[in-house]
Amino acid sequence: MFDHPLINMNCNNYCNVYGYDYHTTTEWRYNSEQEITAAEEQRELAQRLTLEADRLFGQTKDSVLKNKLDVDHRSKVKVKDIEYKCREIEKQKYDLDEEIHLLLGYQVRIENANKLLVGDALDVIAECLRLRNCRQSIDLVFDDVEKELLRERELILGINDQLEDLQDKVVLQIRKLRAFVYNLAVDLRCKKNALQIEEHNENLNENTVELSILNNKNIFKPATISTTEWDRFTLDVISAANKVLVDGRPIRAFFDKCLNKMFNDLVGQSEVVYLAFRLRVEEYLEVIEKLNKQRDEIVKNVEEVEETIEKLKNTISDREAYLALAHTRLSNRTRREGVELCRDELELRLYEEVVQLEHDVQSLQNMMAESVVCRRRLKQSIARIDVQLQVKQNSLHIDNELCAKQRKRINYRAF
Repeated sequence: MFDHPLINMNCNNYCNVYGYDYHTTTEWRYNSEQEITAAEEQRELAQRLTLEADRLFGQTKDSVLKNKLDVDHRSKVKVKDIEYKCREIEKQKYDLDEEIHLLLGYQVRIENANKLLVGDALDVIAECLRLRNCRQSIDLVFDDVEKELLRERELILGINDQLEDLQDKVVLQIRKLRAFVYNLAVDLRCKKNALQIEEHNENLNENTVELSILNNKNIFKPATISTTEWDRFTLDVISAANKVLVDGRPIRAFFDKCLNKMFNDLVGQSEVVYLAFRLRVEEYLEVIEKLNKQRDEIVKNVEEVEETIEKLKNTISDREAYLALAHTRLSNRTRREGVELCRDELELRLYEEVVQLEHDVQSLQNMMAESVVCRRRLKQSIARIDVQLQVKQNSLHIDNELCAKQRKRINYRAF
């Protein structure tokens, strides 16, 4: 058997004949086996990846669910914790506001007291002292009324200093309380903001968020405040505010005590001044009554003296007539002649009568002169009593009317 030339040609020769690069059957079989092996490996890898993906899916699903439940629980706990702290802050803030309101009431009372004492009481006292300086003559004395008015003024000035000191203490306490109210308000605002954020986060789920947020690498900064610090912060603020509140409450009792003492002192001194005025007015009325009575009696005495003077005038005229008669008789008897011009008993009796009448007339004239002097002095006494009555009436008008009207402006019970 003869081999054909083409049949006996190898692959290389064939390739050379047709110009193609052929592989051998061995290479073909080896390549096929390699492809099958690689495909099998990829299939097995795909199966393993599928199983691993199923396992990882279940694991991540459980982890996500567990984390979500844990986060939701912690969020609710956080919300309740914040709500509790908000209630505590609001309660403490309410107590502080109430205390501030009460202290503001004391501040108004102190301001009214200052206005009443400095603006009214001191003006009234000054006006009373000015009016009493208008007393006249001997009535311008430094009496008990004057002393008590000055004592009342000194008391008011001392109480005014005490009120200013109380005012400073009230203002200082209000500032302290307002500082804590501000701190609590800021803390409350921050907690309400955090509460809104937590409540908003509770309403979020995986279907309501944008995935684009993952592209932001600086979305949040890690918190630097620890839970312990967070918990202690509010507790410390509330504790400090409560301490100031508790420590400050006795101040109100102290204010009440001071104001009551001031009130009692002022009312007591006012009653003393009123009593001094009343006693002084009674003295004026008593003296005026005595002066009027004395004046009436002096007027009667003047009338009696004038009647006496009139009687003396008539008596002197009568005695002078008798004296003239005696002188006439003696003069006529000097015209006797001879032995008849003798010093007889009749002449002696006439001389005695003249001496007696002259003595009587002289005595009556002396008595009338004394009566005239007495009448003049009595009228001078009436004039002096009228002046004293005018002085006393003026003093009575000042103390009983003008000063009494001024004193009505004072009302220590107003504060």
